[in-house]
Amino acid sequence: MNPLHDQSAALLGRPLRDVLHVDLLVTVPARIIVFIVALLCLANIAAATESYGMPKLDIGKGGHCVADPQWMRVNHMKVLFQQRDETVHLGIRDGKYSLKNCIECHASLRDNSVIGRADSFCEGCHRYEAVKIDCFECHSSKRSTALAQEVSK
Repeated sequence: MNPLHDQSAALLGRPLRDVLHVDLLVTVPARIIVFIVALLCLANIAAATESYGMPKLDIGKGGHCVADPQWMRVNHMKVLFQQRDETVHLGIRDGKYSLKNCIECHASLRDNSVIGRADSFCEGCHRYEAVKIDCFECHSSKRSTALAQEVSK
């Protein structure tokens, strides 16, 4: 008879726990070590995702937005395009989603602009997403109150 065959036949009838000697691995110190290693791994993963998460932005005045911030992150271009069409075709210059309203709330209190720095409200996210902003080639990136002060100087 084959000695390996005899061993495997003897192992087949035993529970897997006994075959693998799992009881040796399930001691209290081993459980503590596994728990600590798991916590360290989770902490490293959390730190890594935080550093690669959304950029920290200067939100200007901030406060209560016209829509849920998560919804606005996804849909802001749709509502800006809709507002643009209403303005160009229907002459509606002010609206809930007008670019002017966005800038009035979200321009930095330091420089009154939504672009120009890595933490600026518009530029920060667009840099993070690697998306070109072309709005401000024609439109002002500053609050109208800041523009009025510049003109009066």
